[in-house]
Amino acid sequence: MLTRRTYDRLSSAQKGLVTNLELLEKAEAQIVKLWIDGAEVVTLVDEGLVGVLQEEYDALKPAQKTFVTNADKLDQLEAKLEALALKKDKNFAKAKEVQAVIDQMQVLGYADKASAKAARAAYDELTGDQKAMITNYGLLKDAENKIANWEGNPQVHKAPDNIAYAGTRSSDYGVNGQWLGTEDWQHITDQMDGYFPGAQPTYVWIIGRLNTSVGVGGVRLEFEQPNDGVDYAAQNISFGPPTKSGHLSHEEYLEYFDKHGIKVFLQVESGFADMKTLMDLIFKKYGHHESVVGFGVDVEWYYGVSEDAGLPVTDAMAQDWDEHLKSINKDYRMFLKHYNHRWLPPTYRGDILFCDDSQSIGSIDGEVKGMYEDSMGFIPEFKAWADHFYPNEVLYQIGYRPDAMWYYTLDKPVIQDLGERLAEVTRQNLGIAWVDFTIKDPLTFPALFKADSEVVSAVNTLVGYLRGSGNNMVGKRFTVGEATLTDALYVARIREVVDSLTETQRGLLNQSYLTNLVNLEPEAVDIRIANLDISKLKIKDKEKVADIRATYNALTAAQKAQVTKLSHLEASERALAAIKVDESGTALADLIALLDHFVATGDVNGPSINQLSNGLDQVRHHLNAGRIKQAVQHLEQFRSHMNKPPQSKNVSDKAKGSLKLQVDSLNKRLSK
Repeated sequence: MLTRRTYDRLSSAQKGLVTNLELLEKAEAQIVKLWIDGAEVVTLVDEGLVGVLQEEYDALKPAQKTFVTNADKLDQLEAKLEALALKKDKNFAKAKEVQAVIDQMQVLGYADKASAKAARAAYDELTGDQKAMITNYGLLKDAENKIANWEGNPQVHKAPDNIAYAGTRSSDYGVNGQWLGTEDWQHITDQMDGYFPGAQPTYVWIIGRLNTSVGVGGVRLEFEQPNDGVDYAAQNISFGPPTKSGHLSHEEYLEYFDKHGIKVFLQVESGFADMKTLMDLIFKKYGHHESVVGFGVDVEWYYGVSEDAGLPVTDAMAQDWDEHLKSINKDYRMFLKHYNHRWLPPTYRGDILFCDDSQSIGSIDGEVKGMYEDSMGFIPEFKAWADHFYPNEVLYQIGYRPDAMWYYTLDKPVIQDLGERLAEVTRQNLGIAWVDFTIKDPLTFPALFKADSEVVSAVNTLVGYLRGSGNNMVGKRFTVGEATLTDALYVARIREVVDSLTETQRGLLNQSYLTNLVNLEPEAVDIRIANLDISKLKIKDKEKVADIRATYNALTAAQKAQVTKLSHLEASERALAAIKVDESGTALADLIALLDHFVATGDVNGPSINQLSNGLDQVRHHLNAGRIKQAVQHLEQFRSHMNKPPQSKNVSDKAKGSLKLQVDSLNKRLSK
């Protein structure tokens, strides 16, 4: 690779003097052969590796391909991927069956507990990989927490406690527009702390970025060159301050982080520079800062200056780097970053933090393929990463702009929602590093916008994904008639973003992009309506149907004329309106079900069982006869019995508290 890079940088005249180029070409072919020899397919994560291998083989000249005698293995690897894809499709289908069960679950009162129990039983039967494909698990957790509250028990589900680190990635090329001051980084820290309380504020702080013009391609360290007489250019290393507008010196930021408890990993994109030399230079410069806790390597750019060109890190390399880092400071940790674990050490672990920066994934659950033909889905892919490196801690570098095509439809705040979903499928401690490419965004950290131009740039990108060309996957699926419900919801969310802008900001948007939005809105509404199953609509669906109606009502007359499924929406509204709720009867059913629960747990025992049950029978008898006054009287007798000695000893304090709340709820409805 280094030889090829050196040759490619020669002038035409110089290349003409090279008389043994065939040796390089043969070596390149032999490397591809060795790479294919060592390749294996275990999970769908490996589809990225097989894709790279195929690209490398296809890029060879015909004469070079004759040296790759094992090219047929590529077909074998593809066959294994196809088998895994079939297995994934079966898992996906099973997961969606259970997802439908959860979606149909309606827990409005305690009497609906059986619905939640059925959903829980179905969910628990899934494998770990299948659970990672469930996108509405939060509904089940909320229902179970409600039930626990009604029963006087602690919450069953709390925020995950394995998110140990939370922060962002920083590079002087990642932030849109003007760079950030210390108060901005503090704002990010405070907001992330609100999302993930107890997590250590931690940044991936890029101190050395790729520089293809130094040597044969290396790194530019963002500080002044040491005055030590060393020719660092010959080692593919250059120096200079950050070039981004508004960027302070790294020293100033680190001093601030020292004082405010923010920790950083200093990361490099090394190119062909020596890793241990980079460590020595960086920690000689910044090692005195308390905020600095380690060193990071983006392996994609290790001995690589183009996409997918980095060399894999062997066990020996990882151990050598790790030991050198700890010789500088025994408490420092190293993180190794890539989008595919095949580029990272097979077995050496130490206390390395393994960082996954996979991006441009098609969906959160594997519903559709992404920009790079991946089919695994965001949560399943990151789960596989964590499982591979378990029990080592992992770091998830997430929030890339193309992934907004699906994460924009998640519950807000999206960073917290996505972080908690990742934590649920990760057995070990993890970190969340939201990338700087989207920290200036209407959905994430909108307070960081410095000018209208920055807002417009961010929104233009979001609306641009509705185009039907290139890697604009939402627009492409609409173009070929394959848009999903998630795609339709993305259209709705982008309309909300556009409408939230000022008139001046909207005027600066790309008008052809806005035209795409206008053209897709009627179809998006149709897709959302088509996903309404009238036969299964319940009270809980009223909000969803009302939201679709509001979206339809906001369309122009011309757009409304293009909506073809309005009659289905109207039928759905009529079906919901026809559902009559007996609030008093429902509240009484909840009270009866709760009493049965406490009898089963022993919290209500002895003579109180019959006395309380008979009391509720009397309440029901009078309610059925329409005698509200008498029903209320028996309800009050029920309440007094729980507190009247000596029977009160047969009712636990927990049962008294929960039953009292239900009695109050029923009384409130009877008094209307």
